[in-house]
Formats: sequence, C-alpha cells, structure tokens
Amino acid sequence: MCPTEPANPPPLLSAPADFALTFPPDPAWVKACRELVRTSVHTVRRAAAGTLRELADTAVLLTSEAATNAVNASALTACPRPITLYGEWLVDGPLRIHVQDGAPGVPYVDTPADEAEHGRGMQLIAILASRYGFCLDGPGPGKSFWFQLEPAKGAPA
Repeated sequence: MCPTEPANPPPLLSAPADFALTFPPDPAWVKACRELVRTSVHTVRRAAAGTLRELADTAVLLTSEAATNAVNASALTACPRPITLYGEWLVDGPLRIHVQDGAPGVPYVDTPADEAEHGRGMQLIAILASRYGFCLDGPGPGKSFWFQLEPAKGAPA
C-alpha cells in the first residue's frame, strides 16, 4: 500500500493497521465498514463524548463514501478482487483510513447535476477530510485511496 499524493506525501502506513477488514466487492459490506470504523474510533480512542464523537461521525460518513466508490468501481469493471479497509491512528493524532481495491481507474472529484442522486462522495471527502489521495498498486489495475481526519483541539490523541 502506498498512501501518497502528488505533493506533501504523508508517512507510509505503519504495520499493522489499528484495524482492517477485507471484504468482497458487494454493497452489503459497506455497512460492516461503517460499523468497524465507528467501533474502532470509540474503542481505540475511548471516545467518551464531544469532539471524538464528531470525528467518529465524519470518519463513518467518509468511509461509507470511499468503500462505496471501491465497490462501484469493482462492479463497473467486473473486478472480483476483494477490497480492504485499513485504519490507523498516526503518532501525532490524525486518523487515516485506506481503501484498497483491484479495479482500474482513479478516484476524482466530480460535479454532478443538482438533481443527480449519486456522484457526491469525493466532494464530501474533499470538503471534510484534512488530506486525501491515492496511488496505483503497481503496473496492473488497482489503487489505494486514503483520507485523513484530524481530532479537534482538546480531544485526546
């Protein structure tokens, strides 16, 4: 996995991830991704109230969007490879979520029509994440997409 972006790349994913889930490219598994992230934020960080609850809500929303994008990309290209969700707390406090899939193509921020029911996931990530990016997994298809969230000031790191 290579969580880099064109400018100012973040540190590489430390092993092992604080939490991970590998699942088939099936929309029913997106709910499991949301539950894993919510439980992990509250368990790993002992989120009692307030700022970490808000972080958990944002992490769950963006995880849902990123996992859905991976499932949809796999479906559109008939890619049967499993998708993997990784989460890690960085030393300086941010939460980074990675979603790795085997589908070709790269994620991008789209501008859907006002009445469109889909196409806003990357917009949400671009607005709510402190950082995000992707990299290709080698010469073949597949990519690793990541986003990072910063705990609010005063929240336990």
